Amino acid sequence: MALTISDQKFHLDDRDKMLISGSVHYWRLDHLRWDAILDRVREMGFETICTYIPWAVHEISQGEFDFGEINPDYDLDSFLTLCEENGMYMLLRPGPHVNSEITYFGFPKRVLRDPDIQSITADGTPVVFPSPPRMFPVPSYASEKFYQEVGIYFDHVCPIITEHLHPHGCVIGVQADNEMSFFLRTQPYDHDYSTGAIRLYVRFLKEKYRDLNLLNELYRTDYASFDEIPPPRDFNAENRSDLPYYLDWIEYKEYYLQYGLARIAAMLKERGVTTLIYHNLPGLCAKPPYNQIKMEEIVDVVGFDLYYYKEEYHKVKRCVQYLNGTSRAPFIAEFASGFVALPIPAKPIMLDDARFTTYTALMHGFSGINFYMLVERERWVGSPIDRSGGIRKEQFEFYQRFNRILKRINYQELRIKCEGILLINRDCARLELASSLLTPIPILGGITPEYYVSEDDLGFDDIIQLEYGRQWDALYYGFGAAKYAVTLGDTELPLERLSGYRMVAVPTFEFMSRDVQKKLLGYAKDGGCLVIGPRAPAFDETMNECDILEEHLLEPCERVDTVTVDGIELKDADIFDSTDALLRSDHGVLIYQQTIGSGKIIQFGFLFPRMTEDVPAGVAGIIDRIATAAGLSRIIPCIDPAIDAAVQIGGDRKILSVANTGTVEKEVDIGGRYVDLDSEELVGPVISIPGYTVRILEAA
Repeated sequence: MALTISDQKFHLDDRDKMLISGSVHYWRLDHLRWDAILDRVREMGFETICTYIPWAVHEISQGEFDFGEINPDYDLDSFLTLCEENGMYMLLRPGPHVNSEITYFGFPKRVLRDPDIQSITADGTPVVFPSPPRMFPVPSYASEKFYQEVGIYFDHVCPIITEHLHPHGCVIGVQADNEMSFFLRTQPYDHDYSTGAIRLYVRFLKEKYRDLNLLNELYRTDYASFDEIPPPRDFNAENRSDLPYYLDWIEYKEYYLQYGLARIAAMLKERGVTTLIYHNLPGLCAKPPYNQIKMEEIVDVVGFDLYYYKEEYHKVKRCVQYLNGTSRAPFIAEFASGFVALPIPAKPIMLDDARFTTYTALMHGFSGINFYMLVERERWVGSPIDRSGGIRKEQFEFYQRFNRILKRINYQELRIKCEGILLINRDCARLELASSLLTPIPILGGITPEYYVSEDDLGFDDIIQLEYGRQWDALYYGFGAAKYAVTLGDTELPLERLSGYRMVAVPTFEFMSRDVQKKLLGYAKDGGCLVIGPRAPAFDETMNECDILEEHLLEPCERVDTVTVDGIELKDADIFDSTDALLRSDHGVLIYQQTIGSGKIIQFGFLFPRMTEDVPAGVAGIIDRIATAAGLSRIIPCIDPAIDAAVQIGGDRKILSVANTGTVEKEVDIGGRYVDLDSEELVGPVISIPGYTVRILEAA
């Protein structure tokens, strides 16, 4: 394999390779213009491009394809040969799903109309994706007939791909399918209830439990076989003992996506595609039904697709940080360059958005990024190159400058500085999805999910499905506002990955998987600082008693409905009797630390208020106490929540990126003297940053 991954970086022929690419769709362009267009792409500084290979575009009928024999614009082999002649590398995306703003997302219409291939709703009807210009029934990735059809297509396209694999050709990576996401319909009881999907659900249960008696004991049922177990079609849990059935369903949703990815990746490899295999997920996919870490056990790397406006700084930051904390190599598989030209109720992503969000991604650290699209085409506008090979000057010069900056700072040699990591608690996130009443299709926008709430909160002290996200947000925004180098991760991470951080923080409630508790305890005993709260887990994922963490923590003396500290109202606060307090109130200790092995555990015992990017000084102060006790150091002195900062280090070089995430120009104390890599002037310790701007500075 020519393109490999190690130490969170890509390597080509044993040399570091920054995977900086842009999308060019050959079949949408006049083949006579290909050469001129590639010239413009190289002039911007790109040496790698990316293209879909749409099944429906090339298929004439089942088993009959046009790869240039009829329409020369469809000549994939000639396009790849031209790339090789121009010294360019290629990332190929043969699907079978490509989206690409094509009607039916690149599937042949005849395939989608086949009832044996369609995904089925809980009500027994075909699942329809409401995509302009025409809605369509989506395929089931549990359908054997679907894979038979994909196999016919792969039999024709893979021989062309294998002829052009590096080192003899230009192809250095191939994507297995596109945006595995239930076609963005992620509501847990929406689909897939097809025959194949229910069969796959049974297979999942057999693999997990093996012994039917164990399942019956847990579910409090008396099924005679695994085949009798019905999939849940709504959330009807009344107490915590009912939860394993629903949590298993959410774990199965993750399994379903992993199964589809594994089938398609294997089909490519069976046909000789022996290069780096990757996948992409749509946007921030840190929570179920996505499991990025498990997916990277199937393919070499899984990246995210990011399409955000300048006002959505934190969405970009979270995506890139999560990839840094979990992926083999943080790769942004699609990053907006221009905007989709479809009749959807959304404002276009403009160049001002791209400037700010691109440098936001840069400051938080990636190993690869693919700009979608470098060349304009139907249903897409605002790209730096038009379909005739002409340029849009502002956009064209922006990408030229971006590529020059990457080379100037030797970006591939830099590593993001992260002293701590904030984990997604997958147990709580599964409950959150299992109890959701509405998880809208993202393109609809503007709808807030609602969650099922019972009279007794399922027997827990807190409404976990409501409070988990709020507490995670408080920690995320709090560490950022206080300017600590804390990245994002997942409780799915192995212990060896966690051990590289001085602090591991995770919101915890009354239940947590037994294996996760053991792992977190092992991290603390080995010298780490584990930050948890508001509650100590007392049950495992089966809702059986489990005190792995609890036995090392203090039992609360009392609980107070509301406590005010530094102007911040904290709710349902547990009071502890501790001599090693980090935060006290009139009622007693609210945060304490406890030595364990060669490390320690810090527990906070209250609910933070709902938090956004506008972090109150009191919350930042509470976080500061925790971070200081954990041994973290501030990046810069400024604590303005509208200002964010990140540090990248390479050898004896230190690059400081400072972002103004708001509209108003700010004076920012950066704590020292730096060289501005834009103006080449010596600046600091106080600098001015206009709104929606990232300044990149090198330590003097």
